[in-house]
Amino acid sequence: MTTKDCDRAGGLLAATVIALTMACPMPSSAADKGAAPTRRASSEPLYEEPAAPAWRGLYWGMSFGYGFGDSEQSYNRNDNHGIASTEPTGGLGALTVGYNWMWSPRILLGIEGDIGLMDVSADDKIVYDGHIYKTSYGPWWGTLRGRAGYFVTPGTLLYATAGWAFMDVDEISIGNTPGETAVNEDFKSGVVLGAGVEQALMPGVTAKLEYLHMDFGTYEGYSANREDYSFDNRLDLIRVGLNFKF
Repeated sequence: MTTKDCDRAGGLLAATVIALTMACPMPSSAADKGAAPTRRASSEPLYEEPAAPAWRGLYWGMSFGYGFGDSEQSYNRNDNHGIASTEPTGGLGALTVGYNWMWSPRILLGIEGDIGLMDVSADDKIVYDGHIYKTSYGPWWGTLRGRAGYFVTPGTLLYATAGWAFMDVDEISIGNTPGETAVNEDFKSGVVLGAGVEQALMPGVTAKLEYLHMDFGTYEGYSANREDYSFDNRLDLIRVGLNFKF
């Protein structure tokens, strides 16, 4: 091959390399990676499940707690020196039935009823002139309440509650003579207010911590001697419980 033929072959090879380079560009180097990479679109749409859907509907529960009350007696005899008060305390328990609606993913509305037993009493108290004041709440008590709650997390509910309450009251102020004895023995009804926190433990099971204040107002009457007397009764309670969805 002559020198002229070699030069012609070399030129042809160089042209071929240039053509292949233009047709197949090289991968970009690290310096060319300044552009943000494109994000791969998700094949499934995002979906946020509503808070605590398992709490919707009918449920039942049980609870146990401690009650601390306030009972005041006023016996209008000899310039009202029959005024006295006691602070009954004791344990209690109840069975609960309720129903929940989800107003929104964060807001729950419901209705709840209780029926239970309590043993809340105070030691006998000497009022005046040998009069003895005895106070006992129970054995029966119950409530019927509405509830409104807010989910601070999908499994944690803070709520307020209010409604109607009743309890069995057994009170007596024993006087020196039968005519001076005042009695308050009956079922009493009143208002109840409260608040609590409820936590999901597993599907269909929640635990709660609750405070209730029950006010039964004033009961007024007359002794056999036609002397005025009255009793004021209130009860606060703290309880823990479990609820189970039907």
